[in-house]
Amino acid sequence: MQKSTHQHPALQLIYLLLYVIAGGLVFSVIGIIIYSLTGNNCSILLTGDESNMDINFIRTIQISSSLGIFIAGPLTFALATKQPIKSYYHFYNPLKTPQLLIIVTAIMVLGLPFLELINAANQKMVLPDFLKGLEQWMREKEQQAAVLTKQLLVMKSFSDYLFNLLMIAVIPAIGEELLFRGSLQNIFYKWFYNPHVAIWISAIIFSAIHVQFFGFFPRMLLGVLFGYFLWWGKSLWLAIWAHFLNNGLAVTMAYVLQLQGKSIDEIERTDTFQIWGYLLSAIITLVLFIKFYQDSKKNNQIDIYE
Repeated sequence: MQKSTHQHPALQLIYLLLYVIAGGLVFSVIGIIIYSLTGNNCSILLTGDESNMDINFIRTIQISSSLGIFIAGPLTFALATKQPIKSYYHFYNPLKTPQLLIIVTAIMVLGLPFLELINAANQKMVLPDFLKGLEQWMREKEQQAAVLTKQLLVMKSFSDYLFNLLMIAVIPAIGEELLFRGSLQNIFYKWFYNPHVAIWISAIIFSAIHVQFFGFFPRMLLGVLFGYFLWWGKSLWLAIWAHFLNNGLAVTMAYVLQLQGKSIDEIERTDTFQIWGYLLSAIITLVLFIKFYQDSKKNNQIDIYE
């Protein structure tokens, strides 16, 4: 196979998809084998009855498939197309510009109320009457995802918390950034020669692939944010760190509140901020975002794909 730089981006996209699918299949099988070798019964898979599936099986498949799809797939794609992994995925030391790392941290922490407000608005989305069938399907998918998320977020011990941190924060942060920002954003830039188009298309795909449409817009905006962290900050580690903070803070908050005796349903119903808090969060996030751009420009971090 010739180097990807000599291939049309559409062809690169097809190759990437094939490696991602293959990685998901292989690692899912490995996960099932590991689960069965621990003495568990996998016969439930034949019935397709998800309601009776062991939560440990779901966790095993979640981790193994994520490793295959989001990490093994993109890394194999880079190796197969003879791309140096460090430079292709921009694994450059973010500590060379520590102020950018600090700004990213501040954005992710102080921007939480703003994202929560967008999510609340997204949850109230109503489609026109002629799309009611689509809306019903979307709500069913949302409910299914919510049930699974509640099961996974139940943490009865510190070891459960650490396991969820690995499954929900560490692996997705590294893997999803490898695939969406490291691979797709790169490919779409080579296709359209416009970093903004590449960032937004990758963010839309990033959100859509979760099949949770009533959280689509805040997740898409997160993808856009991660995309600009990479493009301006010139290090995928900045996007990975931001992604980890977003997921890790959610897991940590859920764990702390459960220690206080609250159920998952109670946690979801908690109203954290007043309207002025949401507004202040939006303003601070915008100011910090502009500051990130300015500091990136001062450190010659612009035009990562040039």
